[in-house]
Amino acid sequence: MPGPPRSLRALSASGYEIFDEDFGATGEVVIWSRSPLTPRLGERFNIETRGAPHDLAVGEIRTFSGGWTATCRRAVN
Repeated sequence: MPGPPRSLRALSASGYEIFDEDFGATGEVVIWSRSPLTPRLGERFNIETRGAPHDLAVGEIRTFSGGWTATCRRAVN
């Protein structure tokens, strides 16, 4: 039986994926989800990456059919 097409992505058990490959250089992560609960600009997330917790704020939101992505940046207190 063939596997799913490469264009389909499996979500983690939490229903979210966090992309942090460029966090060290940019201080940004992208959260991707199919959740119906879309975050709002300025909303904050505590995310552990690179072995440490970070306080991040939503700076950009993009919606698409069936989901959304949120670009989050280091929060300024």
